[in-house]
Amino acid sequence: MRSRDTFTSEQRRAQLVDAAIVVIAENGYPAASIARIAEHVGIAKSVALYHFRTKDELVAAVTTAVFAAAAGYIVPAIAAAGSATEKLAAYIRSNAAFLAEHREQTIALREIATTYRSADGRRFDEVVTDDATRNPPQGELALLDPAAIFALGVDNGEFRADLDPVRTGSALRGALDGAATDHARLPDYDPIAYGETVVDLFTRAVIA
Repeated sequence: MRSRDTFTSEQRRAQLVDAAIVVIAENGYPAASIARIAEHVGIAKSVALYHFRTKDELVAAVTTAVFAAAAGYIVPAIAAAGSATEKLAAYIRSNAAFLAEHREQTIALREIATTYRSADGRRFDEVVTDDATRNPPQGELALLDPAAIFALGVDNGEFRADLDPVRTGSALRGALDGAATDHARLPDYDPIAYGETVVDLFTRAVIA
């Protein structure tokens, strides 16, 4: 009975996370109350609060789910690539592929990233940075930070010696965040074509 209850609880949590993604993507983060998300699922607010005591807890679960889904695209692509140049292209293209195939999730994450404030007033980027400081990504997950790819390229001589991996990584993340913004507002937006443009621009900019 215990295993069945646990499985049912996990199913309900996953259902609430999926519903939160839909509600946030359609209505924006501020309007996505626990009550509205519960209504989308067809359950009472009290049932939702049993699984997620606060909206912050639900947002954390949504963020984890989207990041994990994105990692499923990005990590294998980078791991399969050989050189730093190939890893850079794989990073960009796998991000673009995730955007193309998970529009709702990326819109929801963008809404959270731009409007979220924790109960103690921290912005989304501050919460993510604090969490990464306490629990640094290990192994292949560390490759989700493009700075690691740029550092590899500098170290092995593929990329310019004067390249700053951290600043260049921030520039690349900004370019990909721009794709998420355009994807949210333009129904016919093509993330794959945009990704190829970014591959060309960044490869030309960093190659030694």
